[in-house]
Amino acid sequence: MRELANVNGRISSIQDAVIPAEDRGYLFGDGVYEVVRTYNSRIWALDRHWHRFRRSLEEIQLHIDNLEEIHSWILETYQESQIPNATLYYQLTRGVGPRSHVWTEDLKPTFFMSVRRFEERGYVGGVKVHSFLDQRWGRCDIKSLNLLPNVLVKQQARKLGAYEALLVNNQGQVTEGSSSAMIAIVNDTIVVPPRSPSILPSITREFVREIALEINLTFQERWLSLAEFGAVSEAFLAGTGDEIMGITHLNGTVIGTGKAGVHTQNILRRYRERINQQQD
Repeated sequence: MRELANVNGRISSIQDAVIPAEDRGYLFGDGVYEVVRTYNSRIWALDRHWHRFRRSLEEIQLHIDNLEEIHSWILETYQESQIPNATLYYQLTRGVGPRSHVWTEDLKPTFFMSVRRFEERGYVGGVKVHSFLDQRWGRCDIKSLNLLPNVLVKQQARKLGAYEALLVNNQGQVTEGSSSAMIAIVNDTIVVPPRSPSILPSITREFVREIALEINLTFQERWLSLAEFGAVSEAFLAGTGDEIMGITHLNGTVIGTGKAGVHTQNILRRYRERINQQQD
């Protein structure tokens, strides 16, 4: 089992992977990415991630002629790693050229991928979150490389003893976490923010919606204020790495019983059942 990288089809150790200094991903964050997990040597929900990846490419006008080849690189690199439970990161940038805000159409996109062992989070009982003003750009529906606002608030949340940063827009509405979807449960109804350019179309949130229909929970898209979110019976964050993780405290105040709630635990159990049964 080896942790590996792939740059434009060339597989190497991560330490030996090299990208030119004038790549626009490095200079401008001019690119998009995805993160997927593997369970028992199978890539989970790759098709869904690939669909979102292609949408992000279209939204930033990054046109790729060899997408099928890139897809095969992802499979090949993972298979060569032989890591049963891994995190796969892959990105495409607009390519390499002299630093200029305006790109030329002759640039050749740069592909980079890494395969690393997945590190278990170990937060079975739930996690604390802390709220921050959402200061990201207006197209969070694009999974772009521009993550500095996310990085800053997550670092600050950790300094405050919280696991994740909960983001609140200028209207006082909860949008999402720095690297996760924020989901509330109000009177047996799962409540999530409406789809919009201000939030990422979360793949794990979509699994939650599908599971909710299976167990006869109402799934509703509407905005919640920070105060409303703090008063819900249950809340959890959802993401590829975190799966389904109960929220126990918001800004130091207990949510619900202060533990992962009954619905949250049920959703997590069913989510893992889908993983085990390869139902993605």
